[in-house]
Formats: sequence, C-alpha cells, structure tokens
Amino acid sequence: MERWLERIASAGGVAGLDAHDLSRVVEASEFVANAFVVDAALRNSPLTDEAAPFVTWTEPLDEVTVMRDLRRARRRRLARIAIREILGVCGTLETLKALSAVADDAIRAALDAAMRLLAPRFGHSRDDKGAIVPLVVVGMGKLGGQELNFSSDIDLIFLYRPADETDGPRQVDCFEYYTRLGQKLIAILDATTEDGFVFRVDMRLRPFGDSGPLVASFTALEDYLQQHGRDWERYAWIKARAITGTDLYADIFDDVVRPFVFRRYLDFGVFESLREMKGLIAREVERRELKDDVKLGRGGIREVEFIVQALQLVRGGSDIRLRPQSLVVVLPHLSSHKLLSEESVRSLAESYEFLRRLENRLQMYADEQTHRLPADPSRAERIAAGLGFTDYAALLEEFARHRAVVAEAFDTLVLAGGAALPEAADFEATFANPSDSTSVIASLAPFGHAATIEIASELAALRSGGYYRRLGDTGRRRLHAFLPRMLASAGSRPEADAIVRRVLSVVEAIGSRTAYLALLNENPLALRRLIEICALGNYLASQVAAHPLLLDELVDPRLFDTTPSRAQFAEEMALRLEACVGDTEASIAALRDVQRAAIFRVALFDLTDRLPLMRVSDRLTDVAELILQHAMEHAWWDMVAVHGEPRCGTAGQLRTCRIATIGYGKLGGHELGYGSDLDLVFLHDSAGEIQETAGPKVIDNGVFFLRLGQKIVHFLTVHSAAGRLYEVDMRLRPSGKGGLLMTQIDAFATYQRRDAWTWEHQALLHSRAVAGDPDLRARFETIRTDILCREVRRDRLRDDVRQMRERMRRELSEARAGEFDVKQDPGGIADIEFLAQYWVLRHAGDYAPLVQYADTIRQLESIGSAALVDHAVIDRLVAIYRRYRSLVHHGTLEGRSRALPAAEHAVDRAYVTEVWEFVMSGEGDSPPV
Repeated sequence: MERWLERIASAGGVAGLDAHDLSRVVEASEFVANAFVVDAALRNSPLTDEAAPFVTWTEPLDEVTVMRDLRRARRRRLARIAIREILGVCGTLETLKALSAVADDAIRAALDAAMRLLAPRFGHSRDDKGAIVPLVVVGMGKLGGQELNFSSDIDLIFLYRPADETDGPRQVDCFEYYTRLGQKLIAILDATTEDGFVFRVDMRLRPFGDSGPLVASFTALEDYLQQHGRDWERYAWIKARAITGTDLYADIFDDVVRPFVFRRYLDFGVFESLREMKGLIAREVERRELKDDVKLGRGGIREVEFIVQALQLVRGGSDIRLRPQSLVVVLPHLSSHKLLSEESVRSLAESYEFLRRLENRLQMYADEQTHRLPADPSRAERIAAGLGFTDYAALLEEFARHRAVVAEAFDTLVLAGGAALPEAADFEATFANPSDSTSVIASLAPFGHAATIEIASELAALRSGGYYRRLGDTGRRRLHAFLPRMLASAGSRPEADAIVRRVLSVVEAIGSRTAYLALLNENPLALRRLIEICALGNYLASQVAAHPLLLDELVDPRLFDTTPSRAQFAEEMALRLEACVGDTEASIAALRDVQRAAIFRVALFDLTDRLPLMRVSDRLTDVAELILQHAMEHAWWDMVAVHGEPRCGTAGQLRTCRIATIGYGKLGGHELGYGSDLDLVFLHDSAGEIQETAGPKVIDNGVFFLRLGQKIVHFLTVHSAAGRLYEVDMRLRPSGKGGLLMTQIDAFATYQRRDAWTWEHQALLHSRAVAGDPDLRARFETIRTDILCREVRRDRLRDDVRQMRERMRRELSEARAGEFDVKQDPGGIADIEFLAQYWVLRHAGDYAPLVQYADTIRQLESIGSAALVDHAVIDRLVAIYRRYRSLVHHGTLEGRSRALPAAEHAVDRAYVTEVWEFVMSGEGDSPPV
C-alpha cells in the first residue's frame, strides 16, 4: 500500500480525497490504485458521477482511436464506481445498476463506431422510408437485469429485422451486413490492447449457441423458440433487455419472447428442469472444486437467481409484476402472491445483497472476473477490512450465515418436490405394467388402504383409459410420481374411496396440461388441500375438474386460513387486469378466472361452516359489484376513445354526464347465490339544450348511452373461451323490454311516481346503486326513498301483492307430487320476501327508516324494531328464511333441484303459510304468536 501511495503521490496526488479515504480505496482495490497512477482525469475528479457522453469522436474515425478511447473511458468509469462504493457513497444495488449503465453506454458507443467504420464500404441497411435499421443488441443475464458485477463479461444476442441490401459501394444482403456489424462490435469491445479491454463478450446464448449464426432475424428467432427453445432458455430470456433497437424489440417481445417465457397457466414443471440444471452445476462445482465460489457454490448467488427466476416462470404469465428483468425489482413481490413468506423474502434480499457486495469486492481488487474467495492471506484480509470486518474469519462467518439462508430457501422451494416416497417404487412399477387387480391391491398396502378393490378398479380404469395413452413421457413420469403421494395422503381418511375417485376425476380433467400435476408434486401443501377439498363432497372437486386453473388457489396460504374479503377480490382483480390493458377478450378471461377463484374460496368457507349465510351472499355480491364496475369503466373508455365524453348543458356551461348502475333483486339485496343472474338498470343524468359527445366523432348522447349500455351488457354476457361472467336481466327498467336501455334519472323518477305498478315498487324496494358515479348513486338513493315513502298505492297494496304472489306460485313452481319448491311454493322463500315487502311498503310512509335496507332479513328486522309485527313472529320468519336460503345455496353447490321432500319441511312451511294467510286475509299485520 505504501508503494502504491508513493506512486500516486508522484503522479500528482488525488483531488477531493483525504489521506484516510485514499488509503481505504487503495487497500480495497489495486485496480483503482493503478487507475490513479495512469489517469489524470480520474485523479482530478475521483467522485464525479458522470453524465457526459461515454466517448466523443470526430471524423474521420479510425479503429485504433475507437479501441483506445472506449477502454480508457471504461477504466475511468469503473474506477469511479468502485471508489463510490468503497467509501460508502452508494450502496451495492446502486453499484450494480451503475455498472450496467457503463456496459449499455459502451455497447451503444461501440455499435455507433462499428457502423461508421463499415459505412464507407457497405453503407447502411435502411427501411422503405430510408431510415437506418439498427442492429438490435439484446443484453442477457445480469446485464439484461441491470445488475452487472464489477468485472463481468456481458451476454449478448444480436437480432435484426430483415431489410433490403445495403446502400454502400459494396451492396450486401442484410444477413451479411449485420453479421459483419456484429463481428466488428465484438472486436471493439472484446479485443485486448495495451489499454486492456472494454467487456468480454459471450454470445453462447444465441439460437443454437456456438454452432448458430452470429445474428438472427426476428423470424429465425421466432422459429427457434417455438421449435427448439428449451427450459433453460426460458430462464435466460427472462433477463433479456434490448440495449439498442428498443422499439423494434418491443414488437417481437410481445409476440414471441413473452409467450415463450411466461405461460398463461401455472408452470410448476419448471422445478423439474431447475433440479436438472442445478445438478449439472453441482457436478461442475465438484469437478472444478468451486465449493466456496460466491456465485456457483452451495447457497450462492446462482441459487437466489434460480429461486426468483423459477417463480417468475411459474406465475409471470398471470402476474405482470413478476416480469421485470431485475431480480431486486421482482423479489419483493414474491411475498404478496402465494409464493414466499415475507420473512423468506427479507432474508433472501439481505443475503443476495451481501453476496453481490462480496462478489464486487473480489473483482474490484484487481479487475478480475473471479467469484472465489482469495487464497492469498494478505488479499483476504484487505477484502475483509474493506467490507468492514475485523478480520477475515469474521467475514467467513457472515458468508457462511448467508449461504445457509439461501441454501435452505432453495432446498425448501426447489428440491422438496423431487423427493420420492420410499414406498413408491413398487407401486409405480405395478401401475405402469399391471398384471392383475391382486398385484395392484398389494402395491397399495403401504399407503394405508385396507379394502382397496374400488380404488384398484379406479386406478385400473385410469391406466387403461385414453387419458393415460395420450400422455407423453413427461406426463406419465409426473403421473407416476403423483399417484403414490396422493394415495399416501388420502389413505388414512374416512371415505378414502370417494376421495380418490374425485381426485382421479380432477387428474383426467387436467388432460395434457400436466404442469398441474407438477404443481401437486412440487407442493405438498397443495396436494393436501386438494385431498381436503375432495373430502368435502362433489361440488368443489367438480369445479377443479372443470376449471383446473383453480388448482392455483391451493397454493394460496389464505385459502383455508383467511376469510374471503372484498379487499382480497379487488386486489386480485387489479393484479390480473394490469396485464390486460387494451385487450377486451383478455380482460374478460382474467375477470372470469378471478370470479371462479373467488366463488371457489367462498364455497370452501361455506361448506366448512366458517362463513355465515349472510356473509356468503355479501362476498358473492362483492365479486359481482367489482366486475360490474370494471365492465362500466371498460365500456365507457371504449366509447370515449371514439366519440369523446358525453356532455350536456348550455353553450358555455357544459359538463360531463354521469352514469350509474342500479342492482335489483338478489344483487340489490346483497343476497346473490352461487348461480344468480344480475338484474340491472342503467341511469344517466344528461339534460339541457346541448346533449352530445365532445368528439372526435360526435354523436347524440342518447345514441352514446344506448351503445354504452349494449357494451356493458355484452362485456358481462359474451360467451368467451373462459365462459360468460353473468346472465343479465334488464326487464326491470322503466317500460320493461320496450324501454330505453339506459334511462335518464329524472325520467326514471317520473315513471316510478306516475306509471309504476305495485310489483315495480316491490322491486324498487330490493334495489340499490351498486356501481358508477358516487353523486348519481346518492341521487338515486334519495329518489328511491322518496318514492317508496310517498308514491306507493297503499289502498290496493294487499290485493296487488297477493295476486302477484298467486301468479308466481302457479307459473314458477318446480315441485312434483310429494315435493316442496323451497323458493316458489306456498310457505317458501317468496312468501317470506313478499311479507317483508308488504309490511315495509305499507308502513314506509310513517316509518321512513324501513326502506333503508334492500335485503329481506334486515327489512324484517326493521319491521320488528318498529314494533309493527311481533318480534317473536319476525324472529321465527328470519330463522326459517335463513334455513331456506342455506338449502338453496347448498343445493346449488351440489347440483340439486330446489324441489325438496315436502315432509322434511312441513313445520316451517306450515308456519309461513299461516302467517301469510293471516296477513293477506286482512285480519292484521301481526298474527298471533
């Protein structure tokens, strides 16, 4: 160190660094010490964070100048980065980004030089408008992730968009031109001169590796990835980032690269390939004695990268937050979406930063591409001191701690799913080549099945069926690994035969998408939850069989432990829709997936008696409202993009019109069931002399709202590959089918006051503003209250209600002899609902708070609270109503008709009928208790 300091002093000293800081820098990096000696510009401004161009050249340009200037610029910039980190001016992650920026700048400068050096002979490749078509240089690995280490090589891929021949004196086709350009670029960056090199360039990640052409056209890349792309290349292409030609690369990324890397469905099969890759690396580490390698050794940087990249591949297709190239950007999101615990993410982030800091210091010492701890004791102590440790032993202790953290996380996530059950070998051999049922039964014994003739029969049917024959080698391997795990989990449970049968129905429904089998093999918790779900009956199992994407829910820690909430659904919906901006079909599919998952979660809590009836309906209503709000916003912005916002008023005083959606029936009353449709009415507040859109394509507001309503309904009801979201009923709008699809709110109020029938006021009682503009929604609620309190024809109310109910009984009952339609028959749900409606409408003029609620139970409770009907009657009706609603809910889940054995419900039915007859006969509102 003294010798270095003497040489630096002889060269003129370093401005801006005191003796202590200069000693710290020289102690940590002989590369920087040498740079101080040879570079006066560095000595004059060692801490400058340069914003100036990387290099500046004048014409004519020669290759010697290019090589010299780039190398000196690189040395100066890297020295300044090293000084800033050593002195604590910037952190490790900031250093990685700064190093990547140096590489980006050097590549762009070198490409510019290469093009200028080739231009006198070959000219340029141009498009049909005469613009130069650039070579697309794609950074891979740590360069792509903007996390380059100090003395790293750079992984590059060269792509080009085909064009005509070049326009120079010697015209060549674009392939030859870009090949020559790529060769020149590599030489400028990679060649070693008296000034060193700029960056070592590695091109082995290109299509077909070293045996492939140096440059690939966009078409060639697409063909390669579709036909030859391997799993390890998906890991590589996660990091791909265009450094030049970014606009050109954006198109091929969306069309080719992203679909190759990120699959729509969960892709837990990546762990199988990751274990193979890790095995190869482990053998290489052993061969080359790299156990203490910071990058490749056990618990090293590569294992953190594997963890993050694997989870990106698993979920990046559905979660846009997991698609960035940067590990440090993605890692925090892994704790928020069913992947890693928050504690694991924090520990991995801390360990990754430590390992990258150590890696940089190893390389900063002499600008060497090394990842191994130093053998030289002097260098080891200097590196330890530079990192703030008292001695090298303390550094090794901290290094060991972080490696243990990473290794444990890697083993838990990646290696756990690869372990086979000890009992599996005999079963797998018997299942793959069964001789008779006796051998199959014997092979099942270790899994806890005593009487297994039914299970053996199910397995035999699976083995001999078309599903098994259609499986490829990978699928059969995954199935053979899955079945023993499943049998071991299901064997000790009551009704194991039924559980296994349901699980196998799910397996067959998965079909060729055996990545779901990989999910269950890799994640023991997911398999255990599938078994538990299949133990609950047919509904949840049939849902998973019909929609295998629901297997995704099995790895969500909230599935069994956290009660479903509106906030959960909203978060999930926003996350899924973020990846579908501008794509209507994709948005509908994403919402359908969220809807299915939400209903699945609600049904699970319902069937395990952890969610009361009212909360079940609330959560189902929440899902509908969230979807409806998005449908309105999507349709609105679609229309506005073409016609502009609808405006109204007078000249000089125009305002934007507002819309709202009113939910009727079960939606309005927070009483949605699992198969309920949506009764909707759309309102707007357009009024005034001027009522037209702002353009560019101006239309009358009436036309705008008609088309807007059609778009909303189409969004909700269209049959897509994912199915439809909801059935929608618009018949409750003013004038029914003959009325406008979207009604002006004042016209709505006028209709309800002057022309509405009693049944329409009954329907209005079960209405509620569910989406749209808050002010317009509040205005509707005011109108609703006023109409229900003031405009109901109470002189004929009882007769109207009774007649409507008798008509429904005649026309809507599904019961046969000896059965009771729990919804429509006398003494059923509709009788209780009509009683509540009658009582509320009859007394609302004197007791306005009665109309506050839109659901039947709270309407009944309000009647009781106002002492209009005896509390004992109300309490019994509410209890019966809850039982009836629960029967309907669970009947829907199990696929049963709502027509039930009449004898089982005779007591409840008789009581409701007695109350109905008393009230509707005119004897009074409160029957005897």
